[in-house]
Amino acid sequence: MKIKRFFGKIYKKLFSVKWTCNCCGKEIFSDGYFCESCEKSLPYNNGNICNHCGRKVNNKQDYCLSCKNTYIAVDTARSVFTYAPPISDLIKKFKFNNKRYLSEILAKYLKDEYDKSGFRADYIVFPPMTDKAKKKRGFNQTELLSKNLSEKTGVPYIDDFIKVKDTERQVDLSRELRLKNLIGAYRIIDKKVVKDKTVLIVDDVLTTGATTEALAKLLKKAGARKVLVLTVASVPSEKAYQ
Repeated sequence: MKIKRFFGKIYKKLFSVKWTCNCCGKEIFSDGYFCESCEKSLPYNNGNICNHCGRKVNNKQDYCLSCKNTYIAVDTARSVFTYAPPISDLIKKFKFNNKRYLSEILAKYLKDEYDKSGFRADYIVFPPMTDKAKKKRGFNQTELLSKNLSEKTGVPYIDDFIKVKDTERQVDLSRELRLKNLIGAYRIIDKKVVKDKTVLIVDDVLTTGATTEALAKLLKKAGARKVLVLTVASVPSEKAYQ
């Protein structure tokens, strides 16, 4: 076991994610995950954002049109970046090209946003996958993000959601159809765990918000006091519902 740990440390040294830029592959010599040029190009979700869903909005306003005068189970959502290159490319590599090491990098930025937003959660949860879907991909990317964020914040993550049915591919559906598509898709294993707690849902991308909303409704129904959402990236408000 000691030998295994020793070689594990050697491997991490030899193949450190900090030796080359994780966007362009250029060799880097400073502390960080990206070269200077790529670091400057990261599409941070700053400037004008909706106070509720945290999406980037065109004009200075408290709430985007989608959140204004609408009941939403999620209390507050924030994202680190807007869904644009090079972050969108990294997320795709992470999800579809088995680049699991990227969860460590992305979780670092999630931790920064967690602190910046003043979030305080009792538990971290994540959108589940069916066993069939998880077996096909090999892993659940949101689970990896949650584990890494849990280590960085000290907030325990719980695997308390299960997905009880496969759903139609969401990418081309409107928010209304996505919400309809997710009816009955999820279940909470132990409702007592989240009662009177503040729960943080961690996801990779906030598109229309249908998935996190479906989970938030279940959490609120189970007695959760507050539901927060933190994502790596979000689609700007004017594009999310097109």
